[in-house]
Amino acid sequence: MKSEWKVSSQHINGMKLYSVYRLKDVDEVDHSGNRETQNGFFEDRKSAEDYAEQLNEEEKKWTRKK
Repeated sequence: MKSEWKVSSQHINGMKLYSVYRLKDVDEVDHSGNRETQNGFFEDRKSAEDYAEQLNEEEKKWTRKK
């Protein structure tokens, strides 16, 4: 089972950047091979959080339609 979309931060080239990710399998350890990412990097946390929230809402709608 996949997790909800979350935000992660990284320092790249002297800048703090944010990415949106979820775990592919919540029963497994969090590592790069167990992460699915979306849409590259964001320069501010708020934008990344808003995007993660949007993805989670879309996922809920899709799951309800099943």
